[in-house]
Amino acid sequence: MMRTNNKITRFSYAGSAAKRKQKRDVDLDRMERNSELPVIFLKGFGFRPQLNLHDKIHIDGPLCPGSLSKDKQCLAELSADGVDINNRNVHCDVCGRAYEMPHSFQEFRQIAHKAYDGFVNSQAEMITLDVPYNAIKAEAEDETRKIRIKWSQKDGRNQAVIYFIKKDDQGGEKAHAFVDFDREEIRHDSGDKHPEEYLAKITAEFKNTDIEIKYGKQNKAQ
Repeated sequence: MMRTNNKITRFSYAGSAAKRKQKRDVDLDRMERNSELPVIFLKGFGFRPQLNLHDKIHIDGPLCPGSLSKDKQCLAELSADGVDINNRNVHCDVCGRAYEMPHSFQEFRQIAHKAYDGFVNSQAEMITLDVPYNAIKAEAEDETRKIRIKWSQKDGRNQAVIYFIKKDDQGGEKAHAFVDFDREEIRHDSGDKHPEEYLAKITAEFKNTDIEIKYGKQNKAQ
């Protein structure tokens, strides 16, 4: 029975050591990531985003915007004058400067947090889940031709743009047709090649209108 207890004790020590090592590794990783986060400035005061134990961003600050030398800012955490949590008067214990903030401590941190979240969000790819304008919706090709369909918008109206592309066209020229769902019509861009160079006919069925456009020598001006 004693051997069994000793084995349990040894396993317990080994498990505790492994957990401590894992925690140290996690802490070191967090410290390294925190060192890469920037000091941000908002309304003249500094703030420092930091990852907490749950890998959630919190904001330290406000930080002193004063200068210690020509090339070095103070950036020490400011202290409130008095105990009133709504007090906007603060001072720096390092450089001795005094300031009046535009907001109380808690409110200022909350605003800085939202501003930083907005900055992070602005760096991400933006995808609309309403109408995916400028998103390629379909694409197909063979040995000589390619067709591509995108969502677009003009003057607040929804439309699809259908591109017709010849692969051997070194000049990058193409034809494209606009399918206007709101007006239930099809147009082409006169600045590009005419669709008749690629197509013999276009047909479209809208909710209230059926359209058929036949291309031929007599229709070049269409």
